[in-house]
Amino acid sequence: MSQIKVLIVDDARFIRDHVTRIVKEHFPEYQIDAAEDGDDGQKAMSKVDYDLILCDWEMPGKSGLELLTWARSQPHYADIPFVMVTSRGERDYVLQAIQAGVNDYMGKPFEDQQLVDKVKKYAGQRVESSADSRRKAAQMLASGKTAASKKVAKKPKGLAHLRSSAGNLRCAVKEITLQNVKVMVKREEGIPQLLEPVVVDIEQVSGGSVAQMNGFIIGLQANEKSQETTFLAVDVQFVDNDPEKLEVLTGYIASLNKKPK
Repeated sequence: MSQIKVLIVDDARFIRDHVTRIVKEHFPEYQIDAAEDGDDGQKAMSKVDYDLILCDWEMPGKSGLELLTWARSQPHYADIPFVMVTSRGERDYVLQAIQAGVNDYMGKPFEDQQLVDKVKKYAGQRVESSADSRRKAAQMLASGKTAASKKVAKKPKGLAHLRSSAGNLRCAVKEITLQNVKVMVKREEGIPQLLEPVVVDIEQVSGGSVAQMNGFIIGLQANEKSQETTFLAVDVQFVDNDPEKLEVLTGYIASLNKKPK
């Protein structure tokens, strides 16, 4: 059986390194190559017949969509699994990728196991994953069952300040991605307005500042079905495209997924 070859295409070095590390850790028998943009990816694909492509969307030069379109015009890559790994999650972009022949779509940031599952789905069926990978998957499954059976409430992922027309509101981070964040605020501290621009100062649980993200409120919801509810859930859509902010935020989100030793 020939060795499975995987190509990772992303212009952000820290993302390339992160994805490469995950795939190598769980599938050490695979050949893993990386390309820094779409043009570099096309050159690599012209020299090597890869079995799986993990590709970013927005890159200088040739974009992920353009690389996908080119790939589907090539005899070897007409039906080779191509997974778009990107922060682009808008419906129009997803439809473009589907129409161009993408096999799957994974949003940034992502948990390690999400990526492992994608690789298993599209390439791992041909080569069994390592024993260490199976052990980790079993541990994750067991821990998931334990948490579900005990019905333990999720702890906040972090702390933040929401700067809005209602003031500087202390809040807890419930969910966070590179595109948006859901925070819980106390009703009595003030109620922000739907669609108003805000700044979210995200902190580590230890209190260290992580990033000041600009955005606008896309959702407000009572935490309980009662007019007396104490907490409100506030959904904020980020509008920042600053590479430094996004890199810091990506590292912070990745740290949330790490299990304590």
